[in-house]
Amino acid sequence: MPDTFRRPRALVALAALLALAGCDGNTPGGAPTGRAEAPTTGVGSTTPSAVERSYHAADLDLCARTSLEPLADLALTVTRTDPKPPVGRPGAACLFEMRTKAGYEANLRVEASTPATVDEARQLYRGTQQATGMTALGSLTDVGDEAEAFSKRSAPGFKYAEYMVHSRSANLVVKVWLAVGGDSYAPTSSLAAKSLAVLKATRQAVPTV
Repeated sequence: MPDTFRRPRALVALAALLALAGCDGNTPGGAPTGRAEAPTTGVGSTTPSAVERSYHAADLDLCARTSLEPLADLALTVTRTDPKPPVGRPGAACLFEMRTKAGYEANLRVEASTPATVDEARQLYRGTQQATGMTALGSLTDVGDEAEAFSKRSAPGFKYAEYMVHSRSANLVVKVWLAVGGDSYAPTSSLAAKSLAVLKATRQAVPTV
C-alpha cells in the first residue's frame, strides 16, 4: 500500500491516543479521586468512638451516695452495709442488709463497674444475662445504651421476691438488685419502680473522665 495512505491513518491513531490520555489525567471523577474519598469516609465513621464518654467508678462510695428514699414506703431498717467492690473489675458497690417491720430479710445491692473499654463493658453486661439465674423480663428503654430487668420468687420459709435491673452506657455497667421478704410476695411492679429509681441515681453519680 502506498505511504500516502499509511501516514494519515497513523497520525489519526496517534491523535486519538493523545486525546484519551488527556481525558484520563484531567477528569474530576477519575479513579485517583475515588480512591482518595474512601479514607475520608472511614475517618468520619470512627469519630463517635473517639469522643465517646468514659466513666470511672472505682473511687465512688456507693454506701454513702446511695439514697434509700425510693424504698421509704417499705419501712426497712438497715442492719449492715458492705462496701466490697465488684470482683475482678474496677468499680464500686454497696450491699445494704435490711429488715422489714415484721422482721423479714430484705437486701439491696448496688454496683457500678467501669471496665477499661466499651467492649469489656458489653461482655460484662452480657455475662450477667447468662449467669443471673433469674427470669428475664425484657429490655428497658431510656436507661443508657442498653438495659434489661429480671425477677425471681422463692419461699425459703417465707415469701421472698427479687428484682434486678442493669444497664450499660459506654464503659459503665450499673446493676441494682432488690429483694424483700414477707408473708406475701412484694409486687414486681413496686420493686421495679424502686430499683429503677436507684439505678438512675447511681448512673448520674458516676463521674466521667
